[in-house]
Amino acid sequence: MKYLFLIIILVYSFNSSAQTIEKDSVSGLYQAQGILEFENLKADLIFSKAKEWITLNYRSANDVIQLADKESLKIINKGNFKSDMFMKEGSIFHTLILEFKDGKLRYTYTDFSYYSKGSGELSFESKNLAFKKSLIKSTEKDIKESIEKLKKYIQNSNKKDDW
Repeated sequence: MKYLFLIIILVYSFNSSAQTIEKDSVSGLYQAQGILEFENLKADLIFSKAKEWITLNYRSANDVIQLADKESLKIINKGNFKSDMFMKEGSIFHTLILEFKDGKLRYTYTDFSYYSKGSGELSFESKNLAFKKSLIKSTEKDIKESIEKLKKYIQNSNKKDDW
């Protein structure tokens, strides 16, 4: 009985922390989506801190932020993850949509494509994309790391700094 309980806890822990990229049933595009919760933080503060994080973590915030609307509490960001898949340097392009409510942030990664000089740009939906499962697994890891950094930044920014 102890082992069954342990297995259930391990499976639940793995599934709740795993970020998966799946095809959206409506759009047919691959996407990854999740919600981060921030107790006692107002939506406009989470919005501002997320925008700060983008500025600090992307090469040029002016180039990647496509929309930052404080009224609708939405940020749309186009970026990429570096990739060394297929033993060549490449990029995984994506769109990141951030939406805000009091105490919550919803993120959606979508519009994935792989680019390298040899292959050109291929969307994740393309039938010509080789090693798709490996590419998706690598992208899931990048998303998980990115979201963890975003969450830590927002959580730590709530602390007072008396400089």
